[in-house]
Amino acid sequence: MRRFLIFTLLLCLASAPAFADSGDAGVYMVTDVAVDVTADSAAHARDKAITEAQRAAFAQLLERLSADTSIAAKLKDDDLAALVQNFEVQSEHRSSVRYIGVLTVQFRPNAVRKYLAGHNVNVVDARSKPILILPIYLGNGHPILWEETTRWRTAWEKAPHDDGLVPVKMPSGGLEDIAAISTEEAVAAKSEALKALADKYQAGSAAVVTLNGNVDNPAAAFTIDITRVDADGSAQPVEHLTLPAITDKNAIDAGLAQGVKQVRHQLEKDWLQSMKQTPAPPSADGSADSSVASSTPATPSLHLPVTVPVATLAEWAEMRRILDKTPGVLHVDLISVGRGEVRIELELSDSVENVQTILAQQRLMLNQEPTTQAWVLRHA
Repeated sequence: MRRFLIFTLLLCLASAPAFADSGDAGVYMVTDVAVDVTADSAAHARDKAITEAQRAAFAQLLERLSADTSIAAKLKDDDLAALVQNFEVQSEHRSSVRYIGVLTVQFRPNAVRKYLAGHNVNVVDARSKPILILPIYLGNGHPILWEETTRWRTAWEKAPHDDGLVPVKMPSGGLEDIAAISTEEAVAAKSEALKALADKYQAGSAAVVTLNGNVDNPAAAFTIDITRVDADGSAQPVEHLTLPAITDKNAIDAGLAQGVKQVRHQLEKDWLQSMKQTPAPPSADGSADSSVASSTPATPSLHLPVTVPVATLAEWAEMRRILDKTPGVLHVDLISVGRGEVRIELELSDSVENVQTILAQQRLMLNQEPTTQAWVLRHA
């Protein structure tokens, strides 16, 4: 009995809201921000470059969150600096009056959310599960995936993987991967094989990203085809991107790196599209009310009693951390603690369907029991 009371007390203490985890940090991290600044001294040039990099990074973050990027230009330097958690210099070159650098800027998630909320900007910053990327190079009509290392694969390996709304993973290309899916099957986007490989790497889905062009003789623009297979094995329509023509062979790697960025930007757009809230409620005459601001929740606040089967304190604490940072979940109220289960009440600002979709990306299933119709939250 004593052990149970201690466990109950610890569960209650664990119900306090948790700090943002590394998933939040990844969303609010912007990499590869290039700056080139000239000033009256090297020190002034560097200081000015850091401020410009932070402002440019904030604009990129706003674009990632589908917010108005003009907000970045309106921020004072001190207010902008207050939103920055830290920055890292990826590379730099200096002279007596000039600073050229590439930086990574990490923003404070809660500070950015609070600032945007104060400007009536509602954003969706839930991350998707990682996508497994299979980079195929199609040069001279011959597709290459596992056979040899290509510059296209190298571009993906060099790029950051854990930043943004859609983190990515790369297969190692070992014998198990080659046995799981052949180059021909990848080109044909065989759903079962791609899903099996994604499951091996604990990715939510897979994307075959095919580069069409000749890196040895880049006379024409490169094109990129993106074929995604979702968690349930269903293939999505092929998406097509075009890179600017690269006439200088020395600039090919930089162009391919830009291609990686374009693909990830497209994957983030697709993710945001899937996370769009329910359309605005109809007006009194039954038509859609176009006057409702985008920051207004599409559905009224909803209170949902939920049972959570748990075996350990760590299990509940982790689930609570996920709930606290789930868009659409306003509050998590602890109702009672029993042997093997916790009863809570969720206050939702979004539809149950949207919250279910977001939680599923974190491998949590919120469903009604078929017989009792009671809501239960458990690990997938």
